[in-house]
Amino acid sequence: MMLLTISALLLATHMDACHVLTKRDIAAVQGEPFTAVKLTAHDDGSQCFYQLPTFTKSVSVDVIRDKEFWQSHFHEGEKEHEEEATAPREIEGVGDDALWIGGRMAGSLYVRKGDAVLRVSVGGPGNEKEKIAKAKTLAARALKRL
Repeated sequence: MMLLTISALLLATHMDACHVLTKRDIAAVQGEPFTAVKLTAHDDGSQCFYQLPTFTKSVSVDVIRDKEFWQSHFHEGEKEHEEEATAPREIEGVGDDALWIGGRMAGSLYVRKGDAVLRVSVGGPGNEKEKIAKAKTLAARALKRL
């Protein structure tokens, strides 16, 4: 009971991942509004799966509230990422910092704004450039609600 109360208080204090994007936001980028959402709460934030009628076009968003996340995942591990085939790419124009990790088939945009980090992954057709543009648009809209 106590754990549930603490989790509810944490989510009430900060916008959870299922409330940072609207049906209009998703429809403007993916061409159709979501029909369902699934929220998963974590100690350091939350994840939301926005399900669209065309399932493969669905969107996943994480809101991470961990001051050390960005540093520990992207700066301390730079040498590890340099050896990977798909090293993180810096993306300009959204948040304080933004990185794309992945390729054409699957990828995520990580955006840091202050102590919060968003991870946005969009499904559906399109090449890597198009997926980055879609994720960037959704991240910019989500950051306004954090």
